[in-house]
Amino acid sequence: MRIFKYLFALYIILFCMKGNGQHVASTYAIYGVGELNNNALAHNQAMGGLGTGMPHRFNINLQNPAWLTNNQFSSFNIGLQGEDRTYKSELESGSKKTGSIKHMVFFVPLLNGKWGSAFSLLPFSSADYRLSSSAEIINTIPTETANNTFIGNGGLSQFAWSNGFRIFQSTSIGFNLMYVFGAIEREIQSSLASDSGNIGYFTKLSNNETYKSVLFSISVAHKVTFNEKNEMNFGLTYRDSGQLKGSKNSYLSRYLENNFTQVGSPIPISSEESILFNLPQKLSFGISYGLSDKYRIGLDINLANWTSNEFNNTSIQNTQEFILGGEITPDSRNVTSYLKRVTYRFGVNYGKLPYLVQNYSINEFGINFGASFPVAGLSTLDFAIKFGERGTIENGLINESFTQIVLGLTINEKWFIKRKYN
Repeated sequence: MRIFKYLFALYIILFCMKGNGQHVASTYAIYGVGELNNNALAHNQAMGGLGTGMPHRFNINLQNPAWLTNNQFSSFNIGLQGEDRTYKSELESGSKKTGSIKHMVFFVPLLNGKWGSAFSLLPFSSADYRLSSSAEIINTIPTETANNTFIGNGGLSQFAWSNGFRIFQSTSIGFNLMYVFGAIEREIQSSLASDSGNIGYFTKLSNNETYKSVLFSISVAHKVTFNEKNEMNFGLTYRDSGQLKGSKNSYLSRYLENNFTQVGSPIPISSEESILFNLPQKLSFGISYGLSDKYRIGLDINLANWTSNEFNNTSIQNTQEFILGGEITPDSRNVTSYLKRVTYRFGVNYGKLPYLVQNYSINEFGINFGASFPVAGLSTLDFAIKFGERGTIENGLINESFTQIVLGLTINEKWFIKRKYN
């Protein structure tokens, strides 16, 4: 109990100190409000993000809160993520390494087997990019070229209250109430190519966006048991289209190109301008089959309706994501072999981003592996690694290949046990 109290205190401290967790550095985060998160914890990530139809007794499921009725232990979970991403285009290449706290979750079974509740702090989106391009300026003699650099930093976080309620013996419902908040800073730096090597100037357009909104989703879970051992699980989650409401401050400034010294005072363009970002309707369906605490294999299908949105003249498309994965524990009760008590996981995921870049779809494919290692009692050290790739170098696009590593710690304890002896 004592270690649980210390970890919960750490949770509160980190929540107060940390505004927005930024852990993905994708060039495609230039669109919308950045790279969107999928609420996957370390054990979900090891299966490619599988979770809508995958219950578990010892790991928290935030992707389908209806499964929280399966958790019988009070739990604290914290996760860290590191990423190494490589970028390639027809003209150049580069790489970037990032790392941060990925998630913090606190769960309590309020009514054992009937009502489970969790509080979590996770990234909702992250914007971390730096892109360069050049374009000819029309009606100039001789022809002049402008060099542009696009920079983004920040992201949005979500503080969520998730609940699952058992309404029948094999059926549960759930909801997720999310408060989304955070800020994104965007810059566009422009200079004339003819000034290169001379004492010239560049201008910087800065946009500071701040968002605060409340979102809501519902879910359902159903279990069918065969031969009193094997079971098939079905899960469904739905989030209606919502709006992220915020404000934007914009200003223009000028700098000496050789030493980045600001010239004059920034020129305000807009102050506290109201902005909206429309989120899509999202439907997720999941199914899994297996033997509890032994093995499971599952499939998730995630659908999002983006067609009514548009961002900065960028076309939007509906998206689909397919996830196939599973887990196996050789012998969870084996006292002589530690490796047989380890839960091993695998998964693949394939989907596409919502933004059409130059009218081309950007697809992503990932291969995932991981494991949960018992550390004390029913607590585990959770590990996941993903090898992914998105985009292409053709048609002036950017190809990204990346490796993500997630390390999570799940502390499980039994609270409110009535003492038999004093």
